[in-house]
Amino acid sequence: MTKPNTGELDPKDTASHELRSYAVGFVISAVLTAIAFAAILSDLSTTLKIAIVCIAALLQVATHLRNFLHLSFSGNQSREDLLLVLFSTSLLAIMACGTLWILSDLHGRMHDSQPAHSAPDEHAP
Repeated sequence: MTKPNTGELDPKDTASHELRSYAVGFVISAVLTAIAFAAILSDLSTTLKIAIVCIAALLQVATHLRNFLHLSFSGNQSREDLLLVLFSTSLLAIMACGTLWILSDLHGRMHDSQPAHSAPDEHAP
């Protein structure tokens, strides 16, 4: 198998080690998903539900970065990995905020431009 982000073969890594990493990542992701669903279906307060789902989502992102993408923030590739994550996050934030901005502007244009109700015309038949 290869070292994370280098493409170099590492004789210490074996296919079983790689498979174990994927299996652990899958189990952790499944558990975090189940926790989020359980929180939503429970009788907890809305604020606590949102907090639990957000924490589970952040942990799931960290799990995916570590177990599936093999990003490591220690060692030779740490700076490149950090730049990759920051660039991807900034692109996603720009797209999400831009979409919300465009949709809110469109909503305002569609609903605020309707003419006000005028008084009925007395001379109409």
